Amino acid sequence: MDVKFINPFIYGTMEVIETMAFVKPSAGKPFVKTDDAAHGDVSGIIGMTGDATGSLAMSFSEACIIGLVSKMLGETHTEMNKNVLDAVGELTNMISGSARKMMEKDDLKVVAAIPTIVFGKAHTVRHIIKGPSIVIPFKTEVGEFVIDVCLRSNVQARQAQLPAADDKSSFDPKAHNPAVFGRPTMPKAEPDILQAKIEKDLTRSEPIEHKDAAERMVHLKKVLAESVTTRDAIVKQMKEQPFMEWTQRQRYKKALPAYEAKIRRMKLDIAAAETILKMSADDLQNPTIKTHYQHYPTAAGNKKPEPK
Repeated sequence: MDVKFINPFIYGTMEVIETMAFVKPSAGKPFVKTDDAAHGDVSGIIGMTGDATGSLAMSFSEACIIGLVSKMLGETHTEMNKNVLDAVGELTNMISGSARKMMEKDDLKVVAAIPTIVFGKAHTVRHIIKGPSIVIPFKTEVGEFVIDVCLRSNVQARQAQLPAADDKSSFDPKAHNPAVFGRPTMPKAEPDILQAKIEKDLTRSEPIEHKDAAERMVHLKKVLAESVTTRDAIVKQMKEQPFMEWTQRQRYKKALPAYEAKIRRMKLDIAAAETILKMSADDLQNPTIKTHYQHYPTAAGNKKPEPK
């Protein structure tokens, strides 16, 4: 496996863990793994494709991931729970994103899927492609974890793009392969510019009085458009910012279902307003209820039809 596909994961792991959990991991000696056994109690697995095909697995000991999550959230956790399992997926996603950003500087394009979480004593990690994987162990003050990388390069030699063999003056190995010769800097998290908008949208407010159904429908359509725009912006930020702060990502994840519910409610309200607009003044003042065969007999003689 090419080192230019391994070093970014090592650097990305060290920076993400140190940035998110305020813990400095120490990398050990890499080794080759030829079976499916996981080196940990819980694993996050994420598939990748593009210039490289394969997958990354992050396997943590139970003590390690509980300790990391406690530091990330500023809370005390003593056992595996939903927050801890969510953190495994988030860390796997962030480290994958960090490594892919570093690969882009080396002209390598790799995209990733959504992480899958597997946990339990003696669980297995099955990579997308068959073959041995490279395992790099890490030690921290709260426990041990490993990154387990199994990638196959899809990049073919590009001789036409390389300088001639006798033209050594124009070839800079550091510029050509920064992932190997230099440690790229992890991109910084973007500011939480949507939080004020989210709090305003999702906080209960006094109902606005409208003169008629038409005015109400205009207002509802405006609110619907703003809600859809904000929801799409949240989804875009979560996809494009793998280094988003943990608390910010959790706020966004909680806000999305609320926006979906609000959008559905707005659509129903708009449909109701449109129905009222189509009704005549007589229909509104003197509504009629159409009888149904399931209704009880009335004085007018409406009877339930006999079954055929």
